[in-house]
Amino acid sequence: MIDGAENSAPEADEAVRAYIRMNRARLAADGAFLAMLLPERFAGDIHDMQSFVIARLKGENAAIKAKLDAVERAVKAWGA
Repeated sequence: MIDGAENSAPEADEAVRAYIRMNRARLAADGAFLAMLLPERFAGDIHDMQSFVIARLKGENAAIKAKLDAVERAVKAWGA
């Protein structure tokens, strides 16, 4: 994050959000701008944010499915 940005006024935050909402397509087309928005921990590691999000969601989905399967096995065992 930019130094001092965490101390910005709520009005300034909302003005930036409004600008982004109004110019979403234009900003999305600017890869350099989008790269500035990524947290520094992603710098150089993620070239395709969509792929990153999809991979993370697949992992979360697999974990949820495993929990559901365990619950279903427990219910079947309890009912038997």
